[in-house]
Amino acid sequence: MVNGFKGKSQRIVMFLLLHAGQLVSQKQIVEQTKLSKGLVSRVVNWLSANGAVKRPYRTRVVLEYPQKLLADWSGQREIALKKAYFAKDEGILKKVKHCHTLLSGAWLDCGYLRSGFTTVFVEPNFVPPAPMKLVEGKVGQLKSKVVLIPAEDEFVFYGKRSVNNEKIVNPFLLYADLASFGGICLTALQQVAEKHGFAQLIEARK
Repeated sequence: MVNGFKGKSQRIVMFLLLHAGQLVSQKQIVEQTKLSKGLVSRVVNWLSANGAVKRPYRTRVVLEYPQKLLADWSGQREIALKKAYFAKDEGILKKVKHCHTLLSGAWLDCGYLRSGFTTVFVEPNFVPPAPMKLVEGKVGQLKSKVVLIPAEDEFVFYGKRSVNNEKIVNPFLLYADLASFGGICLTALQQVAEKHGFAQLIEARK
């Protein structure tokens, strides 16, 4: 059964959010997401059935309700349960490809009060660089100041931005992660929501 909020199907959700209100072809989605035509077609059909997108033409779609899609996607992210590696030294970030999300992402994105945590996505096939020994656990445990989250998909780097010479995920993914995590991220979530015009979603999630 197709679920556009799981696995590589999320590439389509992210692409549509980054192009909200624009009429895009399924060919464009295939080219940008590197997914098969069949999968793109099935996920687009699923999103259309759920009322997230409109299809004015057979092979073209437009995301008319980004707030609904973003809220639904956020509800299924479950980032706190994902695997993470914990390090004490931020120096490890100089050795690996990374992109800020969660609390450090919110700090870079909107000037939200900096927390004691540096939370970043690293590549899906992340291997701790020798001789560093990292503690493995779940993101929600926040065992140390540096939290490395192996991305389930390389596409988390799509639409990334550079802020203060640091890479940060696109605002939709940042919002979805903060909303999914909850708890200590809720104040940061509100700041990001207000900056990017997502503020109305705060009420929708209460």
